[in-house]
Amino acid sequence: MNIRLLFAFLSLLAFIFPSVVSAEEYPASTSDKKIKVFILAGQSNMEGRGFPEPLSWQVSQKKYRGRYKHFIKNGDYDGFVKAVNRSIDPNNPRKPPKYLWSTRKDVWINYLGKHGDLTVGYGAPREGFGPEFNFGHEMGNHYDEQVLLIKASWGGRALARGFLPPSSMLSDAEYRKQMEEVNKANKEWNEKRKIQVEENNKRITEENKTAKKKKRLQRYRPRPIFTFEDYKGQYGKDYRNMVQEVHECLANLKERFPGYKGQGYEILGFVWFQGWNDQYQDRWLSYEKNLANLIRDVRKEFKAPGMKFVIGQMGHDGMKPDKEGSPRDYIKKAQAKVPTYKEFEKTVGCVKTDQYWDMEAHAIYTGPGGWSKDVNKWRQFGNDRGYHYYGSPWFFAQAGTGFGKEMLRLLK
Repeated sequence: MNIRLLFAFLSLLAFIFPSVVSAEEYPASTSDKKIKVFILAGQSNMEGRGFPEPLSWQVSQKKYRGRYKHFIKNGDYDGFVKAVNRSIDPNNPRKPPKYLWSTRKDVWINYLGKHGDLTVGYGAPREGFGPEFNFGHEMGNHYDEQVLLIKASWGGRALARGFLPPSSMLSDAEYRKQMEEVNKANKEWNEKRKIQVEENNKRITEENKTAKKKKRLQRYRPRPIFTFEDYKGQYGKDYRNMVQEVHECLANLKERFPGYKGQGYEILGFVWFQGWNDQYQDRWLSYEKNLANLIRDVRKEFKAPGMKFVIGQMGHDGMKPDKEGSPRDYIKKAQAKVPTYKEFEKTVGCVKTDQYWDMEAHAIYTGPGGWSKDVNKWRQFGNDRGYHYYGSPWFFAQAGTGFGKEMLRLLK
């Protein structure tokens, strides 16, 4: 039996019967065939908000640890927990504990200046993770060849602006007209705000002469007046940076990954997880068009017309129905509709992430008194706001698995 198929079978058993099958460390691929490359892009939730604190607590609990067996070095739960407890410094609460995460040598990852074997620590919190971890395990379990993940994501980015693909860009004349309107509005706002701040500061100064508790003076922060280059440059900036990240990584494989043997590579897939920032300023109205153009332009850029695309549909608030016609409803419907285009048949898929919403984290966050009523309890399940899926490690683990399974379905 193919060793990878055998390992995939054992991994499946470990997921179903976590107490029966022991996890093993993951050696580098010995294949001399081309590296299988996958691009992961989007905004903050693709960066990854899976916090290590709730993850390590859940590993210490028999009820939850089976979810994360492959996260732990040698599958040794007790060793992991002991290392964390020994490394906690009560005199320096900011010092991160020592986490004994597993390392997968047959899957490489490149993320904005950081590169190496797949492990926990390629998320937005430095010791955290995102969908890339379980996605990488799905790919590594499937392929004999070396796998490379190139993650390019930044927080707070909109498809209608920063990630705007070239095919969605407007003409210079249209951008210039927009810029003039924005500059005019900003100039008027600045003039009014400056007078308002000056008047408020005069009042505060007078009150402070006799007040026991002094108030701070307000700061005047003007809105920008754009040059044409700066205004137009906002559009597509993150798309261009993403493209540059991928090209630079692929051009420097030996430098970044010493195990590279010159076997070449092929770009097989792209995972897109984004949407939050397009809910504002009417950006959602063009989401469907922009998403379809993103797929077309990425395939053209990397000369990979058959590249498979997985779209992670927004899943905030879980299975709670979205308000009909709301920006979020509009975006989610666009994310589900684009894969149904005839040109994308069998090559683009959509994964509903609302099914992965962490209901235990949700119950604490929204319960009587909210998360702050018992902070220690809260940090057993999450460490962030709802727009970051509570920072729930269980959410980001499930999302990564879902993206991986959909990618393999498309590749078949």
